[in-house]
Amino acid sequence: MTGREDGVGREFWRVSLEDLAEAMETRQSEYGNPDEPLKFKIYRGLPRRPLTTRLPAELSPVDAFDESALSTLLHYGYGISRQEFDTNGTWPYHRMVASARCLFGVQLYVCLADGAYHYDAPHHALVRLREGDHRGLLTRATGTGGPVPQAVFVLSGLFSKTAYIYRDYAYRLCTQEAGLVAGNLDLVARAMGLRAHVHHQFLDEPVDKLLGLDGDEEPALLVLPLHLAEAGTDTGIGNGTGTGPTGRPVAETAAALAATIEAIEPPVVPSGLRIPQACPMLTKVNRASLRTDTTSFTTAVPVAPAVSDAEPRPLPTTEVPEPGLAAVLRARDSGPGIFRPVASRGDGVELWARLARIRTGIVSDAVPAGAPAPLEIYLTVGDLTGIPAGAYRLAPETGALHPVARARTRVHATAAADDAGLDAVTAIERVTIPGPVFTHMNAIVHLVGDRDWAFDTFGDRGYRVINQEAGLLAHRVCVAAAAQGMSGRVVNAYHAEGVRAALGLTEQRHTPVFQILLARTGPGGRVIVPVEPEAVE
Repeated sequence: MTGREDGVGREFWRVSLEDLAEAMETRQSEYGNPDEPLKFKIYRGLPRRPLTTRLPAELSPVDAFDESALSTLLHYGYGISRQEFDTNGTWPYHRMVASARCLFGVQLYVCLADGAYHYDAPHHALVRLREGDHRGLLTRATGTGGPVPQAVFVLSGLFSKTAYIYRDYAYRLCTQEAGLVAGNLDLVARAMGLRAHVHHQFLDEPVDKLLGLDGDEEPALLVLPLHLAEAGTDTGIGNGTGTGPTGRPVAETAAALAATIEAIEPPVVPSGLRIPQACPMLTKVNRASLRTDTTSFTTAVPVAPAVSDAEPRPLPTTEVPEPGLAAVLRARDSGPGIFRPVASRGDGVELWARLARIRTGIVSDAVPAGAPAPLEIYLTVGDLTGIPAGAYRLAPETGALHPVARARTRVHATAAADDAGLDAVTAIERVTIPGPVFTHMNAIVHLVGDRDWAFDTFGDRGYRVINQEAGLLAHRVCVAAAAQGMSGRVVNAYHAEGVRAALGLTEQRHTPVFQILLARTGPGGRVIVPVEPEAVE
């Protein structure tokens, strides 16, 4: 650990994760208010590069990163999956990943050999922001060396998209969603024989300048280079530290690298709030997270929560069917507006087996090389076969389920997670703001992070890192649920201390960062039409 001083990041953590009432104070509850932004970011007068809509129905390894591969990756990575027609305009468009209220504040940029582009999802096209090959510059901004990637994706947070409802709280949602999108791009790339490296640590100024982004309104949040699977090991693909071939970060400064880039001001249709004026806390924590020198990049392993003395349940040896990822992504959803499970018992052993492997295979600069994703998985079982009802911690090394003992911590005067007689699912329901229906819930997954690891290691940027890392895993949880015909609903409206007690967490440093409800749900009166590209064999 680096022993960084506390800053605005920890205070925003307290507000957005520990004090739900304060986090929701400034939220705008209604759609259609004057600050509502456009559904999509629109550039005017820039060259456009249409992408082919003849796409494979299933994903398979590619021999080269050609136009077809690029189109396939973008469609399944962050394309439009379906349209909903009876929501009064509130959330009509759905993509391959989840998003709070389908606002989709995260924007996707891609740098190729011939230019830097913005992905126009509704038209499945690329809008060229500048010509030239800037992949090497982005590699330098991440402090890494090695061969030039096939492509470099940059995920940004267009805060006005989400802040018009959530104001300052939009920072939590946008950083979560950057992780969700990166997690999906990683899965799709892997299925196509590509390898991704997740970079939370990069020099912000040159990346924003390259893409013509305003660092207050729409900062870059994450950089994701892609290589073909047979690329050399010195690219960072097998190196979680974000270093060059020597094992140390390649020395770069933001100011020097930014000075090599000509400034651009792409013509964007103005839309929504002006963030510094409307969201002062969001702006403060975002500015505090910036990096100016690659030599400050570092990694560490978080402290894991203690395990109870109860006898663990070993993961059964079972064959788990693997449906095609493309079909699963098309089927994935978050359920209807009111999350209402239908009575149906899910296969618990199959879900268990899927969850047991979701922490592996992610290459990220948040942890040292070879370390698993830095969050713990907790499974609260309701209507599942093969696992008794209760709350468990999933052992990352063995996949065993360790029963948890509820902590003796009261939440508030009228609800306590340790009330006698509460089953495990009801204990979570009692500390979640009313809305979802918990009757017939198949399971609840919590992703628990080490707050002190995040801020001691990364300073104020730790808020971004831990939320984005949680998003990477959360998407994998939702994909695991979709593979078994279940919806996965991300629900942030919970009292962290109550969930901590329900999961037997005894230290404040261990915080539930994501809460995901898993259940089979009905259509909820929705009229949904899939957006299917023209299939090609």
